[in-house]
Amino acid sequence: MDILLVTVVFPYPVNDGGRSGTFKLIEYLRKEHNITLICPSCTAANHQKLQELWPNVKIQTFNSPKSITEGFNLKGFIKKTIVGQKKPSKSEIFKSNMVLNTTDLVKYYFSNLIQLVQNELNKNSYDLIQVDFIELAPLVHFLPKNIKKVFVHHELRYKRMALEYATLGYKDVGEEWKIANTKLLEVGLMDAYDKVICLTEIDKKTLELDGVTPEKLEVSPLPVDVAEHPINQPFEFNKRLVFLGPEVHFPNLDGVDWFLANCWEKLLSNDPQLKLSILGKWSEEAKKMFAYSRNVTFEGFVEDLSTVMKGSIMIVPLRIGSGMRMKILEGAAWHVPMVSTSIGAEGLPMNHMENCILADTAQDFVDGILALSADASLQNKFVKNAKIIIKLGYSVEECGQVRNEIYKRLIS
Repeated sequence: MDILLVTVVFPYPVNDGGRSGTFKLIEYLRKEHNITLICPSCTAANHQKLQELWPNVKIQTFNSPKSITEGFNLKGFIKKTIVGQKKPSKSEIFKSNMVLNTTDLVKYYFSNLIQLVQNELNKNSYDLIQVDFIELAPLVHFLPKNIKKVFVHHELRYKRMALEYATLGYKDVGEEWKIANTKLLEVGLMDAYDKVICLTEIDKKTLELDGVTPEKLEVSPLPVDVAEHPINQPFEFNKRLVFLGPEVHFPNLDGVDWFLANCWEKLLSNDPQLKLSILGKWSEEAKKMFAYSRNVTFEGFVEDLSTVMKGSIMIVPLRIGSGMRMKILEGAAWHVPMVSTSIGAEGLPMNHMENCILADTAQDFVDGILALSADASLQNKFVKNAKIIIKLGYSVEECGQVRNEIYKRLIS
């Protein structure tokens, strides 16, 4: 099958959950299909390396938005307006990072993308066009009507905006207006595609309830590596908690802030030897923001996760999200027991006291960590049961086969 795949993610280097799942799925699909990948530009070195890894994939790139005419960016706006003025407050910084204040699907525009795609379609024939991520969804209006079109919805934008709004703690009809209008536009865009692939059953049901034609909807998760290894078998807690995820994804910033402000000191008062390692790329500004917290280390990008996952309990204190939290599957693959909010584990087969602890208040989160850290049998029970889950539905082979079947049904 000849597939044109358009996405906002350049899938290399594989240094976060979203890239990891995208990379692994394309790695599987390229062995069975002829794939042309159109994605944002990157460094020449990364482009060359990915092309070496995927010699049979044609890779073309487009420019990312740089101005308000190509994509509204309140964060950049705030940076410009505060020059020479007082330092922005933490709440201003957080609001500037929310998609609630940086999303405008009407204004989003990638300058050379439409022409690049249309040129490719004029030169070559394709059986299927796949578009990933909501920023690119309007591209459907510029695609040929005679080619089947699939949209992969990694995160329901209006759902995430509503969850961000809920963290503000006050009512604002202007924000509610934005959410309602984004929802109408998003649902309408979905119905312009022949198929809409969600990563979880929950997102599929949400779109169906909100008006997307049910027959268009499918579920196809992203994969995780499930290679056998001896790390944490058996599990022995070494007084370390880990959080996995970069600051650039706002739910991570919000989750770490919530955890450090509401849970961390309570945990240290019970066990002063506890340490927290935060993995992924975080700015110096963010590190300074959390400098008040004791026993916290920002590890940056860690090439070999076994060095920090061994003996660690993973925390997923997320209050915002849609789609899949790959960090949960990564935790299961590294055989670490986990404590998560319900939103952090949403859409995945994680069950309280069966393969993790689910806690949605600060006190429950603290109690859950303390209970788990003191119970070796519970730790190893979670590790064993979580490992079963990723072996029954989230391997590269299973996820690749599910995606292949959707393609075949659509084309037939």
